[in-house]
Amino acid sequence: MRIGLYGLPTAGKSYILSAVRNLEVLSGSSRLKELAPNFHDLTDAQKEAVRQELALQLRQKDRFIMDGHYSFGDAVVFTAADGQLYDTFLYLYVDPKIISERMSDSIRNNKYLQYDIEQWQKFEVESLRAYCHENNKDFYIIDNPGKGFFPDISIILEFIDSIVAGYSCVNFAKEITAEIVKADVVSLIDGDKTFIKEDTSALLGYKTHLFDGNFYSGFQAWRHNRELSDYLRFIDYSIQPIETMNITLNENIQDKINGNPVILTTGHYGSWKQIADKYNIPLFYGHKMCSDTKYFIAKFLQERGSKVIAFGDSMNDYFMLKQADVSYLVLKKDGSVSSSLSGRDLEGLVLV
Repeated sequence: MRIGLYGLPTAGKSYILSAVRNLEVLSGSSRLKELAPNFHDLTDAQKEAVRQELALQLRQKDRFIMDGHYSFGDAVVFTAADGQLYDTFLYLYVDPKIISERMSDSIRNNKYLQYDIEQWQKFEVESLRAYCHENNKDFYIIDNPGKGFFPDISIILEFIDSIVAGYSCVNFAKEITAEIVKADVVSLIDGDKTFIKEDTSALLGYKTHLFDGNFYSGFQAWRHNRELSDYLRFIDYSIQPIETMNITLNENIQDKINGNPVILTTGHYGSWKQIADKYNIPLFYGHKMCSDTKYFIAKFLQERGSKVIAFGDSMNDYFMLKQADVSYLVLKKDGSVSSSLSGRDLEGLVLV
């Protein structure tokens, strides 16, 4: 298990590494200086060679976490050797305003204020995620909506412990793909607001801000599962029969479902188990079901030889929709696209 912790300068990577348990902690900058004491005086080409040498050396090690940088402003320093080194990538996302304030207070880092911090982080997140999608690696975006940073990093440390214990959305996607009955055509269907018009968690009164950053990676799915479970423990709750759930089937997609249908959801399991049983559709769910998991399921099914038809309504389905052979994006009741997809390329998606 080799984990790379990425993020902008001043994001707080070193602070997290100082508290990590169950893994050897390595400092990327210290290791580079061991190989080349005059590292900062080298040319860009020489620096890249040192980075590649370090990555190759570390491939002989296992069970460690190390910090790294994808780019410095508009200069990408991430190499193919870096990508091959890590099994899992974590990206520590901090509110751009907070990053700017921290850089302003740092003599070493205030030179980076010449760059658009928001666009810099966005570029790194999108680039690393695309790399991980292409190379079947786990990528988790660590953000804390509302505060914009982590005054308490215990939740991050618990998540890292979960990864060490086996949490992997890529492996979960492989397991699900193996369980899906082989067919020439497979329909992957999001649950809430796609197969049905309602949100099963919202019907229970549950609301969350965990997805406000619109990242929908495994870290958000993991936190959502914990938060929803805690919520259900503190309310007077019992599973309602499906007849009293007040759900509405989305008729707009029913005639478009083809081949072998499968429901993929992060919604409330007790509700979705009944819905899936009623319509006799296999159901896959849980704390590893995120946008990247859905993407990998579509990809792995295609590699197995199936044509994939995908149905979804939000950013949690976006990568699956873009990967599928035929994709249907379900609109909101007012006919608009989910705000989570603002600025996203929707070319090729059929709006329903």
